[in-house]
This record gives sequence, C-alpha cells and structure tokens, in this order.
Amino acid sequence: MPEWKYTNKKVTKEEAQKSLDAVKSACFKCEKHASGCPISRTAGEIKAMTEEKS
Repeated sequence: MPEWKYTNKKVTKEEAQKSLDAVKSACFKCEKHASGCPISRTAGEIKAMTEEKS
C-alpha cells in the first residue's frame, strides 16, 4: 500500500486515486502550469503514490 509521506498513513491505491481525482477537480485550468502551483504539486505527489510498486 502507498504511504502518504506527510502523515505516514498507508492508503489503498483506490483511496489515493479518489484523492487524486478530487485534487484534479480543484484545478483552476490555468493556461500555463507553473512549478510552484500547490494543486499541481499535490496531484503529482499522489500520482507518484499510485504508481509505486506494492
């Protein structure tokens, strides 16, 4: 199971995917993505969790 590094909580890949979908839905759809965008950064971290091998 992936682990959320900020709380050390283990989550299922399904829970991580639901969170990823929620974060993506919060995106403001800017014309240009910036590396400092907290929404983009969080989505990337969650996506990396879902891609980890169990």
